[in-house]
Amino acid sequence: MSPACVALYLALCLVAGFLGRHRRIGFWGFAFCSIIVTPLISLLFLYFATLRKV
Repeated sequence: MSPACVALYLALCLVAGFLGRHRRIGFWGFAFCSIIVTPLISLLFLYFATLRKV
């Protein structure tokens, strides 16, 4: 894999984490989930995740 592909993959993982920051598992939970699975699956999971109660 080229460094550009790795950078793009990690950027997408951070985007998924950023979008999940107000969800139950938070930024780091979605970021790590995106690294382990793909960011696209994580974004699908994000769609079904519940919001955190404040």
